[in-house]
Amino acid sequence: MDLASRLRPIRLEDVRQDYDKLSKEPCKNPGLNRIGTKTLDYFFLGHRLKARTKAHLSFAEAMKDSERVRHLTDLVRRYKKKEPSDLTPDELLRLQYDVFQLYYGTINQFRPTVARWIYCTLKPRHGILDFSAGWGGRCLAAMSMGIPYIGIDANVRLKPAYNAMIKQINPDADVTMLFQPSEKVDMSKYKYDLIMTSPPYFMLEEYETMPTYTSKEDFLETFFVPVVQEAWSHLLPGGHMALNMPHEMYMAIRGHLPPLLKRMPLPLHNRHPTNAARRRTLGTETQRHELIYVWKKGASRGTRKNKKTT
Repeated sequence: MDLASRLRPIRLEDVRQDYDKLSKEPCKNPGLNRIGTKTLDYFFLGHRLKARTKAHLSFAEAMKDSERVRHLTDLVRRYKKKEPSDLTPDELLRLQYDVFQLYYGTINQFRPTVARWIYCTLKPRHGILDFSAGWGGRCLAAMSMGIPYIGIDANVRLKPAYNAMIKQINPDADVTMLFQPSEKVDMSKYKYDLIMTSPPYFMLEEYETMPTYTSKEDFLETFFVPVVQEAWSHLLPGGHMALNMPHEMYMAIRGHLPPLLKRMPLPLHNRHPTNAARRRTLGTETQRHELIYVWKKGASRGTRKNKKTT
């Protein structure tokens, strides 16, 4: 069995039940609700394990390196208070994955319940454009709500996973997937009233077949700014753009767009419960979260740059 199957032994029957629950989820802020992630793990976990964290190391790579494996096993003893000889190989593997994320960093999966909440709030009717489609969370949410979805991702290795998810879960879903760099896509060919994505955080995380950028400036000038401008220019009037990104990336793009409509908080799982308990004791506990920045396109607005030249 591969790493993904050993870490999360999920049956196709479990996946279909998980998707059925997701389709019935109410339209409210889901907090840390994980319904739908079992489906994503079944189809995409193997790819997530190959993505490199901020430490420039993936779990798949670590498990092929005997020195790294020994180090992770020592971390299991230290932090999980478990003796490896008392565990089955799969139990040890799951704990090694837990401590890997604590020690080397993790790459968060965009939860389908969060995507559904955003879709319920912003009410797209014609289609959703996702120019950094990633590991299927926003696509799965659109499928569960019957909203047309256009996904773009440079990682062509994700194509079999997307094809399998659509075929096994909802073959009638209106999904268009393009596996190429977003900066090379002519978005005028597609009809959408919501742009919703979670773009890479500069080059901090490394994904399979991700284009190479030489610097933050190159990332912004080659990928992020032109792709946002292209997507915004073809967004239907009255539509929205919602970008889940760090403040630094918002600051880089805000001068190219109309004023922000609002910010939506995205709760994150706290992987350091000991520190959280300490903050609660001190009375300084704050919920970990990221922000989703939201713009609305007026009846005749383009980007701020375009507006100045007309």
